[in-house]
Amino acid sequence: MTMKEWALYYAAQGFAVIPLKPPRLPGQKKPGKEPMTAHGVLDATTNAEMINQWWDSCPDANIGIATGSRSGGLVVVDLDIDEDRGINGYEMLKDWQREHGNLPDTLQSITGRGGYHIFFRDSEKHSNRAGLYDGVDIRGENGYIVAPPSLHESGKRYEWEQGPDEYQIAQADDKVKEFLSGPPSESKAVGFQMPEAIPEGQRTDTLVRLVCSQQAKGLSDEAIRAAVQAENNTRCVPPLTDEEMEKTVFPALKRYQKGTAPYKAVLDKGEFRVAKQPMKFSLEKASSVIIKNPEWLIPGYIPRYGITTIAGEGGVGKTSIWCSIVANITSGRNSFLLSEQIPFTSPPEDVLVLSAEDSWSYVLRARLEANGADLDKISFLSPEDERFVDLNFNGDLLKGIIEENRPSVIVFDPLQAFIPANLKMGDRNAMRKCFSPLIGYGGQYKVTSIIIAHANKQSGVWGRKRIADSSDIWDASRSVLMVGTTPDEGIRYISQEKSNYGKLSDTVLFSLDECVPTFKCYSTKRDREFIQAEARERNIRPVIEDAKDFIIDTLRERKQIEIPELDGLAVANGISENALKNAKAVLKKDNLTHVWSVGFNPKKYFMSLKAPEKINEYVKIP
Repeated sequence: MTMKEWALYYAAQGFAVIPLKPPRLPGQKKPGKEPMTAHGVLDATTNAEMINQWWDSCPDANIGIATGSRSGGLVVVDLDIDEDRGINGYEMLKDWQREHGNLPDTLQSITGRGGYHIFFRDSEKHSNRAGLYDGVDIRGENGYIVAPPSLHESGKRYEWEQGPDEYQIAQADDKVKEFLSGPPSESKAVGFQMPEAIPEGQRTDTLVRLVCSQQAKGLSDEAIRAAVQAENNTRCVPPLTDEEMEKTVFPALKRYQKGTAPYKAVLDKGEFRVAKQPMKFSLEKASSVIIKNPEWLIPGYIPRYGITTIAGEGGVGKTSIWCSIVANITSGRNSFLLSEQIPFTSPPEDVLVLSAEDSWSYVLRARLEANGADLDKISFLSPEDERFVDLNFNGDLLKGIIEENRPSVIVFDPLQAFIPANLKMGDRNAMRKCFSPLIGYGGQYKVTSIIIAHANKQSGVWGRKRIADSSDIWDASRSVLMVGTTPDEGIRYISQEKSNYGKLSDTVLFSLDECVPTFKCYSTKRDREFIQAEARERNIRPVIEDAKDFIIDTLRERKQIEIPELDGLAVANGISENALKNAKAVLKKDNLTHVWSVGFNPKKYFMSLKAPEKINEYVKIP
């Protein structure tokens, strides 16, 4: 049987499964055991369609079986055998059974290291417990185990000793529950129980106490680190980062001598304080760094867990582009950025869309459906919601939404809508502070951010200078994609202008067919060459035409604008005062713009498009 067939077989038996990275993939902390999905064990399922997609995407993926309520109350006794560390959970169980009686026969598998997994079912929920006895761990609610015939990093495979074709899973009787309760000394001397979920604000203290409970029993540092990291990943909301674990939790390993009373006192009184640790001056060697390959949302174009900026002028198709990308993510299909010769699929993932540009009822739902998106995997906060005005990159509302909904990807459209109203985009220090939380969310919550930005139309500039008002978002982005039109009618381009993970990918040429991007071909031309070609064409046009195009494009984007601000933008884009004045007069004469005033002293004058339906006839739409 293939790995996919095994996964489907387990699902048919009522086991919720997840794909695990095979040990051949580089840069893994736990080769063969790391979930491939965005939310780990929380994504475990018995859904055959989803399982087919996962293993079709990676046929060699190992198989994880979720424990706890996701698999019908499954609880697994994990017996570790490690001669180098002097640990033998199998012998520990035999000693226990000689004194208390045998556990019932049930499913039993042999792990890649030669240990054992023993399966039981119980209507009561059991916590994940590390070091319940020497060499004995318990995997319960929100945990998982590696299932046969998964490949271990040693080259050995997990296998069934008493498989589901011969044995049924035994119900946990009184004897099993007595074993799962642990030795009597644990509840008396080290009375610490892990909560089901550990919220922010309690994570460090709870994990430190877990370290102390294991230290009090004399477990090795390696075993404690593995157990505490596993609990951090499955219980903490959100999990602490590796850096935070090293800084605030694992210093408890050096607090006192193993197995001594001071660790028990720390548990009872909660008196451990990291600040009391003596200063250390040891450093790491560069040779100890594990080289990791970047993970991709769309290979070459959009890396995971960072910021990608998509920028372009109004009317070039930015909304259709991100709607297509969202459709690919939520459906698991290949992106239009990749030709058919570069197949790439991944399991469907959840997306959060935050758009201040378009109506969900009139535009976005229809456009997402046209691109084939799974709407049930898309969450959004409408601009009509009173909370939307408080939705900033560095605000508590955004952080809370991410923590509660845990999306894999967030789309922000446009950039300016999520910057605090009193923040000047030209103030680089303020902008860095604004973006820094968003950068941190990538590592903390494993979320990828896609930011849509407007590009200026200043003549003779390209790349970074095209989003000069947002130069800090350029610096913060791992990838920057510029969108524009080519001289060929109906053909547009996406040019990668920045990539932190290697050489720039080829420019994608595409068309928009009823708001659905369609791949045409790749090009070696960049944003600079397309802009210069457009500039050469503009040089032979009357300056008044440039001014008219600028006004129309600006009003399309902004809907309405205060006239002094429009004049200032025109100057910044190289349009002369006379050309702007004449262009205003022509547009007014042609009954295309509307000007009105607000207030009395002083009056504020605004401009908008008076007849948007006539604009399509008046100018050539790219």
